[in-house]
Amino acid sequence: MNQKLSGKVALITGGARGLGRGYALHLANLGADIVIIDRNLKAADVYEFERELLSAETVMAECENLGVRAMGVEIDLCDRAVTETAVGDIIGKLGQIDIAICNAGGGTVIFADEIDAEEEALDINTTGTPANCNEEMQIRVLNNNLMTCMYTCMAVAPYMKRQKSGKIITVSSSAGMDAKVDAKGYHPYGLAKSAIIYYTRSLALELAPHNINVNCIAPCIIRTGRLGDRAHLAKHIPLGREGTIEDCAKVVEFLATDLSDYVTAHTIPIDGGVIGIS
Repeated sequence: MNQKLSGKVALITGGARGLGRGYALHLANLGADIVIIDRNLKAADVYEFERELLSAETVMAECENLGVRAMGVEIDLCDRAVTETAVGDIIGKLGQIDIAICNAGGGTVIFADEIDAEEEALDINTTGTPANCNEEMQIRVLNNNLMTCMYTCMAVAPYMKRQKSGKIITVSSSAGMDAKVDAKGYHPYGLAKSAIIYYTRSLALELAPHNINVNCIAPCIIRTGRLGDRAHLAKHIPLGREGTIEDCAKVVEFLATDLSDYVTAHTIPIDGGVIGIS
């Protein structure tokens, strides 16, 4: 694969499994050095599908096997001070951050690895609605999605401004673009993802004079280990299939490379046409 990102450093939050892992491997194949930030760097071990995908002990090791530098940082991005300290440490070790993918999040109230169970545990997802949402649930989902995104952006922005370049990619969802796409009981997630779209546009306008591009992707029905096989939903998708991690990684490549140098403040749905018919 063309090493178009050789010499660049890419930071991926929530990169220890799933879509984040896919972005990390894809950019590593393009030559970028990789930094994974996750609340659990061994998160792939929690889900059978994710465990089977791993070709090494961790995503960092997988990236190193592709011939690039890789490091992992295990922190909770819901804490702004902790996030800023971690980013400062990364800059101290690798010298720069050229690409930041704010992937951490999910429509999850309690993750499987937070549950003390003898058998394989499952994530506990949201059940709140616009008219009735538990406060603790709403705050947890907003923190996991919106605040982790904002704190990551706030942490990397000063360094990108100093180097007068950068690509920031935030991650929303089709649920944040159209309320009709939001499944019943998924309100807190859709609300958080909608706010990320607004934040992306505002941040893009602020950072544009510093030659920093800020764009957002909005995946829809994508096959990951956490969500499992949802091929039965293909009948609702104009392209007739559920999306893959690679479908999303290709759009990330566009936004992370010079292909998107004149694109900023936009949100790109990765949905097989769902938003177009909603």
